[in-house]
Amino acid sequence: MGLTRLAAILILPTVVSAQTWRGLAIAPEHRCSEYAATDYSYSWTLEADVVARQGGIYSPYDGRWFDSLSETDIEHVVARSEAHDSGLCAATAERRRNFANDIENLTLSEPGLNRRIKGARDAGEWLPQSNRCWYAATIVRIKIKYALTVDIVEAAALERVLRSCPVREMQFTRRPSN
Repeated sequence: MGLTRLAAILILPTVVSAQTWRGLAIAPEHRCSEYAATDYSYSWTLEADVVARQGGIYSPYDGRWFDSLSETDIEHVVARSEAHDSGLCAATAERRRNFANDIENLTLSEPGLNRRIKGARDAGEWLPQSNRCWYAATIVRIKIKYALTVDIVEAAALERVLRSCPVREMQFTRRPSN
């Protein structure tokens, strides 16, 4: 048994009952059908909605402000392939598209962080430098909304973060003055 899994088992007994955690079913990730990114197509026009919601071109993962959308990627907090392996693999095409276009699950990120560092990792494998409380709360909210599962390591990581959160809203670093 890996150290991370053992830590998860030691942290969660007080909050897990009947294989659930905070309303989410605990289950290992499972790819019940082939993953295709095209099944999770989303509209690039959503970037404008994300920018408006965040008050600018901001990456909550590292607290960076950007001058142009060309410097960022639109990013799914719960990654599309992670969601696929956590239950959307059995969902309808419409439900997958709804997930992919859900503004509550979208943010902006520096491309290298999005593509190489975070990628399709779940919270048990990666947590952002900034806004961990917002990130964890968003994951729980999105996974509940789409009836997705959480694995034991991810649940433990999220629990560690959420236990320490005085505030769960996105926090903004000060925008640099030009």
